[in-house]
Formats: sequence, C-alpha cells, structure tokens
Amino acid sequence: MGKEHKEHTWNLIAKKLSGEATPAELQELEELLRNNPELHYPVQTIADLWEQTSPVDKKQAEEAFNRHLDRIDHLNIDYTPTLTVVTDERPVRRPLRRKALILAPAALALLGAVFLFTRSANHPGEIAATTLQSTPATHEITTHTGSRTSITLPDSTKVWLNAGSRIRYEKNFGVSTREVSLTGEAFFDVAPDAARPFVIHTRNIDVRVLGTSFNLKSYPADKTTEATLIRGSIEISIRNRPSDKIILKPNEKLVVNNDDSLLLKKIPHRKEVRPESLVVISKPTYEQHSGAIIETSWVDNKLIFQDEEFSDLAKRMERWYGVSIRFDNSREEELRFTGTFQKETIWQALDALKLTAKFDYSIDGNTVTIHN
Repeated sequence: MGKEHKEHTWNLIAKKLSGEATPAELQELEELLRNNPELHYPVQTIADLWEQTSPVDKKQAEEAFNRHLDRIDHLNIDYTPTLTVVTDERPVRRPLRRKALILAPAALALLGAVFLFTRSANHPGEIAATTLQSTPATHEITTHTGSRTSITLPDSTKVWLNAGSRIRYEKNFGVSTREVSLTGEAFFDVAPDAARPFVIHTRNIDVRVLGTSFNLKSYPADKTTEATLIRGSIEISIRNRPSDKIILKPNEKLVVNNDDSLLLKKIPHRKEVRPESLVVISKPTYEQHSGAIIETSWVDNKLIFQDEEFSDLAKRMERWYGVSIRFDNSREEELRFTGTFQKETIWQALDALKLTAKFDYSIDGNTVTIHN
C-alpha cells in the first residue's frame, strides 16, 4: 500500500471513529480492510482506545488539538474535511486541516502497530507491549508475559490472546480457507461460515469449527493441551492419532497429555497422578462461590485457581505477571492453593498466598524465589 493510499485509509478510519463517514466511505473502508488484512490489528487497537477514552480525556485531546491548529496557522493550509470532537457537553464540529488529518492517523497507526495498552510485568493495570510482525505471506501477533489482548480477524472472528501466546495466519486468510496456528492460550468466538471451516493448529491437536466459542490452551511447557467448549461444537484431531476425531459438546473439556511416555507413571513426592489415558473428556471447572468457569476466567481479567499445586500455579503466575518463579525445594512446590487474583501486584499476590501456607519469598528483578 502506497503512502497516499495509506493516508487516505487512515482518513477514512478517523472519519468513521468521529461519526463523519458517509455510507459510501464506510463501504470503501470495509473493502480496503478486506484487501489489506494487516490493518485489522492496529485499527482494532485504535478503536478500542477510542471507545475507552473518557469525556475528560477527549476534552483534553480537543484542547491539545486546538493548540496544534494555532501553531500551524502561519502555514496557510486550506481547511478541508471536518472532525466531530465529542466532549462532556455536546459535539463540537471543528474544521480539520488536511495536514493535521494526515499526521494524526499516522501517529495512531504507529501506536497501534507496535504497542497495546494492556498489562505491565508486575501490575495488571499498567502498560506492556503486544507486537505485530508481518512477512510477505503471514501475520503474527504475540503477547508478552504479563500482557493480554483481543483482536478481530479479517473474517470478524474475535480472539482473546492470553499472556505469552502467539497466533499466526496467512495474509490470504478468509479468501478460500480460515486457518491459524496457536502457541499458548486463546479464547475464540468464531464467525459462522459453513463454506470455510475455521481450523486452529497447535503442537498436539488440530481444532475444526464452523462457528462457536471455546478456549484453547497449548503452552509448550505445560503437561497438557486443553480445549474447553462454551457454545456450539468443535471437532478435534490429535496429531499422533490422525484417524481419530473427537467431537466436543457444550460444557465439555478435552485434556490431551503432551508426553505420552510418562503415562501411567506416578510423580514422586506428589499427590498428583497423571491421567491413565492420552485423552480425557471431562467438565470445565467452576469457581465455588461465583460459579465462574476457571478455564476462561482470564478473559475477564481474573486468575482463578482451585486446589492447585503451587508448581502449576507458579507457571500461570509467571505468564500472568511476567516474572520467573523458582523453588528452593520440592516441599513448597507441593503446597496447594485456592483463590482469585485480579488487580493484585506480584507482591500482593504472594503475600496473600503466605496467609494460608508456610513459605517465604524474595524478588530480584523479575525473578521470584520461593523458600522456607
């Protein structure tokens, strides 16, 4: 996409967000986004930031923009389009200079393509990076540890990407096929399209859907790969058993053991016993008090754990807070906890765990050490 073409696209996006776009311009923008799927990620980011901006913030933005107009008065640039700025009182219709219209979307494009305002490493409410990488053939979106985000794919499928996860899809996604590759964890709300099934590839399983909502977890370091179905149905193929097809129904959870060489083996010094089968179908886990589904609680910005061994909880906390957790001995690894974290920092979370179990901890940079 050439520079002038990009500027025109961002002009259309600015007019859509401000409510100034005509039906013809909205149709043109939809066609541009369909032909340039790499724009979906930054556009969705900008739209989310726009929707989340408070009236006070928008008023401050208007005042800053007015100051900018004053500074370029001497440039003698003709006024062309208009932009509606929403304040806490009433819409203010102000002429928008062509130069400013070009500069502002360009800055937003840079912001949307490089950073998402999500989470920091040690506090869920601060800022952390989510990156978009493109090659001539593919798009790849990565969330760092301590960061979560949501995106809308070119076919209108919504994807919530958990911390330390990566999703990749081809640039012709949605033209004839809809296939993505996932490493980590994501919640999918798949747009229905009977002619083009939605397929997700992970290390150990492939998931085929037409239109449904489900959670899929496939972290390389985890002992299992899990799929939890909320609505609709999905067909799952296991990589080392390609002839077997498993159909999940709503309110069912599939657990696939990632290391079949360790099946039937008990874990020394642990209460846990590995599944006796490569594949287990069960029900999702519900939080005792709220009834929330634990497998999908991260989408609501909650880390819920129920009678979970510290070694397993530590892996989730590492991704949640962007830290590394190590244990001085195995006794602390065997401690079990039940609870919920939402806005707590890593220090607050560990202090809360200390209230119910005997251990201590130290933090050096991003490394947490659990000890007696």
